[in-house]
Amino acid sequence: MNFWIVVIAVTLIICVIAFYPLIKKANVAQDTKRDKLNKAFYFDRLKEVEAEAQEGKIDDLEQTKRELQQSLLDDIPEQAEQSLTEKKSYGKTWFATLILLVGVASVGIYSSVGSWFSGSMLDMSHQKLDYFYERVKNEDSAPLDEAEMNQFAIALRVELQNNPKDDKSWFMLGRIGMALDNGQLALDSFQKAVDLQPDNLQYKTNLAQILMFSADPKDKEKGEEVLKQIIRVDHTNLDALGLLAFNFFEKEDYKMAATTWGMMLKIMPEDSPRRAIIERSMQSALASMKEEDKK
Repeated sequence: MNFWIVVIAVTLIICVIAFYPLIKKANVAQDTKRDKLNKAFYFDRLKEVEAEAQEGKIDDLEQTKRELQQSLLDDIPEQAEQSLTEKKSYGKTWFATLILLVGVASVGIYSSVGSWFSGSMLDMSHQKLDYFYERVKNEDSAPLDEAEMNQFAIALRVELQNNPKDDKSWFMLGRIGMALDNGQLALDSFQKAVDLQPDNLQYKTNLAQILMFSADPKDKEKGEEVLKQIIRVDHTNLDALGLLAFNFFEKEDYKMAATTWGMMLKIMPEDSPRRAIIERSMQSALASMKEEDKK
């Protein structure tokens, strides 16, 4: 939308600068022509009046001259003004036509050059798809910056236009959406991946995570259902259990939250770095239960 506003504005500016002098020149020329016409009519008629006075057809020559002057001043400007109006209208028609031609030329140039440039940029991003996948493997040591993640997202979109059933690309696009803090992109992409591979628990876990962090209660309900589906298939899935426990705690169901975190501690290895966090979370849930019992 902004592009078309700029095109129209630039077109109007160019046309005004380029063609306004033509209209102005026409108006000045018309003014000069009107003056000459006034003089020509006046002197021709004046000669006729003087000839008639000599023949005795006119009694008061001076009075007739004054009437002639007044008559010419009344009649000739009216005719000249009508002609000038026609010229102005004609000039405006040409001006509008020229604006239209410049606008059409601008759109034509953009269609042939601008679209080609956009297509070339998309192709260049798509050619770097393998490079971005390699970079993701070393994300801990050399993470992608925001500009690179945007290019990665563009490359994945181009790839998915060619291969819309590529569940791995949809999943990666969802991860990029999360990294860019684009929740809608992440949600849509993870949902596509799950639709293509409904038994993939990793896809489902990421989809559930996006749904659980949504502000929409319906999304949270859907996310909770997805988590329960995952746990029914794999009751040792720590990511799904952790999300479910946090959801219970958020709903102030402290008993279920503590129970779920307790299950995670039984499953989790003793040397897991997450263990300390889970223990503190469970203790917080138990403390909240005691506070409720006092009430």
